[in-house]
Amino acid sequence: MPAYSIRDLAVDVQRVVDGYPGVRERARAIEPFLRRWMDAPDLTTEQRSPCDGRACGHLLHTAADGSFFIISVVFPPGTSSGVHYHGAWGVIGVLAGVDEETKYARAEGPAEPSAGEACDLAQTAKLHFPPGSITYLLPPEEGYHRVRAVGEEAGVSLHILGGTPETHPHLLCHPESRTLVDFPMAALLDRVPPGA
Repeated sequence: MPAYSIRDLAVDVQRVVDGYPGVRERARAIEPFLRRWMDAPDLTTEQRSPCDGRACGHLLHTAADGSFFIISVVFPPGTSSGVHYHGAWGVIGVLAGVDEETKYARAEGPAEPSAGEACDLAQTAKLHFPPGSITYLLPPEEGYHRVRAVGEEAGVSLHILGGTPETHPHLLCHPESRTLVDFPMAALLDRVPPGA
């Protein structure tokens, strides 16, 4: 049987995106296709490696209609994403290392946050995801989190995210000002967030 490639995964994800307008149902419908791909991931060594020893992402696919994109994300051991908010859906599969995900909620403010607002957050959960795990981003209720690579191995994961690297709403909770600042996903493709 031929390998199930990133290209094959993207075709199936497009069908799901076109057929499921609800983000929760969409995420659940994508999961079996992501799991199939994770059985024999076709990432190159570069796509599994950090950028000059720093956390970064590698763009693997952007849908022609701008509805989703796929990246591999690599965190060297002990590094983290910093606390941030995703304003669009996502499905994430852990390939290597252990992801420690800390989830947060904001008690006050609009449901859909924007840059310049305070990010006074309360921790709601801390979870550990070993290789083979699949998690979801379901904003606005489940949009705030921080991911850290724990243990001795780099964290490698595949992210299927709504929008494009330029349009996916992505805000960093700045560690000093404690306000939300724009941090486009496109920037993740070549550098790590400040204060992470």
